[in-house]
Amino acid sequence: MNGCAEGKLTSLPNTLYLFLPGEPHGHWNSSRQRPRFWVIHFTSPLCHQLAYLSEPNATRRIWHLTPEQTSTFKWLFIKLFNEHALPLANNDLGAEAWLQLLLVNLGRWVENDHSQQLLPEQPDADVLHLWHVVNECVGRSHEFVHQIGQVPNYDSVRHRFKNVFGVSPTQLLFRLRMQKASDLLLETPMTIKEIADQLGYERQHEFARAFRKHTGRTPSGWRTEPFPEDLSFSSNAAT
Repeated sequence: MNGCAEGKLTSLPNTLYLFLPGEPHGHWNSSRQRPRFWVIHFTSPLCHQLAYLSEPNATRRIWHLTPEQTSTFKWLFIKLFNEHALPLANNDLGAEAWLQLLLVNLGRWVENDHSQQLLPEQPDADVLHLWHVVNECVGRSHEFVHQIGQVPNYDSVRHRFKNVFGVSPTQLLFRLRMQKASDLLLETPMTIKEIADQLGYERQHEFARAFRKHTGRTPSGWRTEPFPEDLSFSSNAAT
């Protein structure tokens, strides 16, 4: 169940919502439901250039994607996510390029133009599965070794993973943990020990040492004076 100014809306799987900056919205689920959202917060000149992105009525900024379109959206999302998460040269330009591809593809879906999709070759299913494993273990790193032990032909998949994403699964897991730590330090009143516990560190000093090695700041120093973000986000889309 999702909602906006026009009211509550029951969502089917693979539904894409676009909310504009400042537009109230939310979602509700029962204790028996475990919804999964893919969320992007962004600013882009395309929001003003493409009519379907600036439609005043929020109910007309809701699209039901086909399985193939959903796969495309998620792959472009992953590429955009990696540009933002990894320390690559010109991250902001790379992220904007992937975002533009995502939004242009969305426009073709809205117009029911299935003839052309702007999409680089996607990795195989095993690589995508490993990417999901890494993300699901961000707060449960002690399960990571067990989870990757269940991946068939892990050494081969790990090699292909690094070719696609530029880092190993272990390196990506570490960077995601540090990114989540940065967000929790800035956005919540959680203590440093609580954050360490949530990220799966058994000891607070181990988390603090890892965070300082990654950012050059102590957790408390980051909370009082963080580094500026590389990319500005303000509106969001979710599927």
